[in-house]
Amino acid sequence: MNTKIVCFIFLLLLLSSCENLATKPITQSKSDTTLVLDLALRTAFYHENLPGISPLKRHYRYGDSILFSSETLPLSALPQSSDTINFKILNRKEIISLTQSENDLSKLPNYLNIGAFEKSDTGYYVSVESLSTVDFGGGGVIGIYIKKEKDSLIVVKKMSSNLN
Repeated sequence: MNTKIVCFIFLLLLLSSCENLATKPITQSKSDTTLVLDLALRTAFYHENLPGISPLKRHYRYGDSILFSSETLPLSALPQSSDTINFKILNRKEIISLTQSENDLSKLPNYLNIGAFEKSDTGYYVSVESLSTVDFGGGGVIGIYIKKEKDSLIVVKKMSSNLN
């Protein structure tokens, strides 16, 4: 009988000392690069701040996904989506070879490119580009300066231009 009581008390102590892990929130800390990149993309697409954004949104072989590349960041650092915008991440050569077979140039989409991602003592500079896959196809670029204050990221300045 004593053994049963000791086992029962031990079991109660064991159960009461365990924390229920299902009730604890899972916190995934995102890197500053991810957060800065997300803010830059949202800024570029907000109110179509990025010139040449319409050709980016042309539906191509990947449906609602925008072709996305970067030669300044590893492709693994690029997000699969931002807000409601989906991306198909490919390197530049894959994008060019994918679109070379298209005969109707009016159907060719531009692709999104991170042209620059620089970190300095005062913040970040990100260049987001809408680039054509053909020579002189047009597009646009927006340069975004982002400053980190405590736990917040703030767009300090943005400049945009058309590419012809």
